[in-house]
This record gives sequence, C-alpha cells and structure tokens, in this order.
Amino acid sequence: MDFEKTVSEIYPWILRAARRYCFSKQDAEDLAGETVIKMLLNRDKYDSSRPIKPWCITIMQNTYITLYNRNALIHFTSYDDSFYESSTPFNAYNTLIFHDLVSKIHRCAHKTCCMECVIYYAKGYTYEEISKLLGIPIGTVKSRIAYGRNVIRKEIDY
Repeated sequence: MDFEKTVSEIYPWILRAARRYCFSKQDAEDLAGETVIKMLLNRDKYDSSRPIKPWCITIMQNTYITLYNRNALIHFTSYDDSFYESSTPFNAYNTLIFHDLVSKIHRCAHKTCCMECVIYYAKGYTYEEISKLLGIPIGTVKSRIAYGRNVIRKEIDY
C-alpha cells in the first residue's frame, strides 16, 4: 500500500473533517495540513490492517486540542516595573497587589521544586521541551505543572 497516495486520496475528506473543528477555512486548512504532516511522520505507527480514517481523526482531534490549548495560554514574558511606578493612588494600589502576587509566587518556588516546570510552561515551552531541559520524564513534568498550579492557586486564594 502506498501510504502517501492513500493520504493524498483522502485529503478532501480530511479537509471536510477539519472544517467541523474550525470556524474559518484558513484554520481548517492549517489543521488539515498539520494532520497530514503528523500522519506522514508517524506512518510507521499505522497498522495497515485497520482503516486509515479513524486513525486520521484521532490525530486531528489531538492536534486540534494541542493547538487550542497552546493558543489559550497566556504567555508570560516579563514585566516592566516602570509601568507600575506612578503616583496615582489607583496605580499605587495595583503596584502593591502586583508585587504581592510576585512575592507569593516566589514563596511557592521556595516551598516546592515543581515551580521550575510551571515557569518554563508559562514561558511557552512544551512538555517535551521541559522534559529535555530538566532531564525528567514527560509524565513527571505534567504532574509537577498540575501540582504547581494548585500551589499557586492556594497561595493567592483563587
């Protein structure tokens, strides 16, 4: 079975399936393209005795969820102290709250080792990248991030 030929034959179907997940045509085309790329990269994992469409849908769902979660993240880059250094009472109050929040996060970092994973994740690193940077399994990264989020939530009473 020529895998590339089969994928190219079902591409119109893949595009229609992607339209169910995305509102715009461009997003659907991006999702279909990402799905095809992942199918081609993982062709050795495909069991040719089974139908290809359910495997394709599984890849598409996982890709959509990953892209959706990545776009839903609020990426923290850094903060500018001068922005918060104004003399109005409102800005002074906001500055106080902001610095209190930063100090609470630093306290959490001293309590547990999971904050390193949370900080990398907040900076936009993927689980795999964090795993490679810290030399720990992906499952450990995921559990540390989940635990770190809960620690921060409890600290800030969220």
